[in-house]
Amino acid sequence: MAGALSVAILLGAFFAALVIAQRRRIATERVHAQRLLAAQEEERSRVARELHDDALQRIAVIRHELDEATEHGGPEIARRIAGVSGELEDLGVVLRTAAHQLHPSVVEKAGLVRALGALAAEFGRTAGLEVRLALPPADVPVSPAIGVAAYRIAQEALRNVVKHGGVQQADLALETAGGTLTLRVADTGKGFDTESSRAEDGLGLIAMRQRAEAVGASLAITARPGGGTVVTATFPRAVAT
Repeated sequence: MAGALSVAILLGAFFAALVIAQRRRIATERVHAQRLLAAQEEERSRVARELHDDALQRIAVIRHELDEATEHGGPEIARRIAGVSGELEDLGVVLRTAAHQLHPSVVEKAGLVRALGALAAEFGRTAGLEVRLALPPADVPVSPAIGVAAYRIAQEALRNVVKHGGVQQADLALETAGGTLTLRVADTGKGFDTESSRAEDGLGLIAMRQRAEAVGASLAITARPGGGTVVTATFPRAVAT
């Protein structure tokens, strides 16, 4: 009896040690992922600042010089300069959009709810995608890390609708219940086989999973060929109550 008890105690201690080691490994991996994503966001922020403070300023200077040159040329020169100036204006819009996508400062400044609203409007303006929103009437108090993660997941999911869905509409919903934050992006487009190589190797899907895991969230993707796609990110204990 004493021997059996000793074996049971040893086995219990062994399995307890395994559980503790597993939890420590998961915690370490999560911290590492958070640091990598934070470094990525910082690099995106730096590039966004460079676009705004350097490239866009240079475009403004060039347009000003072109406007001055127009005054000293003939009608044909003026027409050609006007064309170049229009191209520069379009380029400026593209760069501003890219800067915003790289560093969504609206998440920090205005909160997640308004940031998602702005994101939906941006996809409507640049990609012709109508995003139907179901958002809380007021902002949701979440940490900056969770706010950015939710924004990036929504951004990637909508980008996938544009690239692969074959539809001009998508639904974006944000819900809170008992401290849990749930983000859902759905479309009725082409869908895909979740067992296919796209599901396993798609960089967008991998990025969304990494974003979720880094903040202790879960990501579920429901799809079938011809039956649309639903991306659901669940952030437990994310909302301050």
